[in-house]
Amino acid sequence: MTSKTVRNLVFGGSYNSDPNLRFSTFAGTRRLNVNDGAGTLLPADLKPGCTIVFKKWTGSAYEDRPCTVLGGAWGEFLIDQSVDISNTFVGWDGSGAHSDYVLLSDPGTGKGRGTNGVLVPDATHYLYLSTIDDAGNPDYYVYVDTLDPRRGVHPYTKDKAIGSFTTPPRSLDKGRMIADLATRVRDLEGVVRAGRSAGSSVQDDRLAKLVARVVTFETWANGPGHFGTPPAVGSGTVYVEDDFIQAGDQA
Repeated sequence: MTSKTVRNLVFGGSYNSDPNLRFSTFAGTRRLNVNDGAGTLLPADLKPGCTIVFKKWTGSAYEDRPCTVLGGAWGEFLIDQSVDISNTFVGWDGSGAHSDYVLLSDPGTGKGRGTNGVLVPDATHYLYLSTIDDAGNPDYYVYVDTLDPRRGVHPYTKDKAIGSFTTPPRSLDKGRMIADLATRVRDLEGVVRAGRSAGSSVQDDRLAKLVARVVTFETWANGPGHFGTPPAVGSGTVYVEDDFIQAGDQA
């Protein structure tokens, strides 16, 4: 879920809201709160585009659902995506022991990236350029954030916005965005090659194995009286698209 290019998030404390409905409102007694680190819950003031990652403890692991803020202020907000979380989140109780909590876009000037920043499904992401990196050294430093630019700059760091892109909806998060031509060719090559042993130069590994299995069945089926031992069960390995990319030509 994390992305090395996305600006890091910060601990957002507790919340008490049911985020199942798209454009859910955090209002009144169901106010989204930010913990100040000392146990005091402060009403949040989140800018448009702010990332919220709901983290619900399921009993064995955290279930993460990121979304972005459409609008609102002082604890009352609308979110721009359906986060599809079952049951109401209880909220962080201060113990930190497997309690529900949120991560939020950093409201400070920090521009570190690669720790816990995420790409949010069905959200616009902005590319920001700084001439100083996160350690204060001169550099051409680029990072991604869902926070909307104001007058062309990041609302907190004041770095210039240089572009944007939109991620696919959550319902498509098991697929891939349309890739460039080279990646698509590599993907198709990987479909044919997937499963070959390390160091093998066979270019049609999967097809060759399928042909061999068919020939084995034909030989057995056409044997005298259809006697003999049936062919052994072959591999039924299921590959995902990332496996195909890795199996494709690396050049």
